[in-house]
Amino acid sequence: MSLQTFTGDQFLPNTWRLETRDSIDSTNAEAARRARAGEPDGYAIIAREQTAGRGRSGRAWFTGGNDLALSILLRPQLKPAAAAAAGFVAALAVYDLAREVLPSTAPLTIKWPNDVLIGHRKLSGILAEAASGADGRVDWLVLGMGVNLAPQSHDAAPHAIDLESAGGKRLQPEEAADRLLAHLDHWIGQWLTQGFEPIRDAWRDRARDLGKPVVARLPNETVEGVALDLGADGALVLQLADGAERRVSAGDVFPLAIGA
Repeated sequence: MSLQTFTGDQFLPNTWRLETRDSIDSTNAEAARRARAGEPDGYAIIAREQTAGRGRSGRAWFTGGNDLALSILLRPQLKPAAAAAAGFVAALAVYDLAREVLPSTAPLTIKWPNDVLIGHRKLSGILAEAASGADGRVDWLVLGMGVNLAPQSHDAAPHAIDLESAGGKRLQPEEAADRLLAHLDHWIGQWLTQGFEPIRDAWRDRARDLGKPVVARLPNETVEGVALDLGADGALVLQLADGAERRVSAGDVFPLAIGA
């Protein structure tokens, strides 16, 4: 595989080795298995069906025959804290895929940290998984992206939406994968050459909740405040009613008027 070398040990694949499966337990699980077996950077896999797909926080993610389930393998040689930006990178790529096929009036946004929405309904899910090597740097990073392409795929998920139902072009999974990989090339390149700041700026431009009252449902409490900013570490910065700031690193965030 050809690699374009950037500063230090950072690199970006020039080409992706895309594998297609009719059915698999999980594209992320397969990419992780390949990573542990020594698969080089640049492996990508899509599947028409996932029998054990997973989303963030261990939630199940269903993939039907007309949706996109794509996972990619990277070996960016970053420290784990820096690699945490991968989910934001993937969200920008999914957003740009949707933007190019949806009407310009479609209310497309990103909900912290990396859910791409049309209105208040979820278009995609993203799951990043990584393992560190003996030197403390990331040995491999698997980035999984599920995108709803067609209406029949999410009948059991009332808060979901797909590109076709939102007025977009009907995409087959293979075409969607090609488009998404092209957008990933762009954003991964930005990330690995310039760091998190350009990713952070682009995410802010697409964010749903910045400057608005939100409720954050955290593992052990619920917090209300105004979403001020995306921190340099990826945390959502809230301003509470008493003026204090609170950083949210894990949880679910919703507009205060909706709360769900």
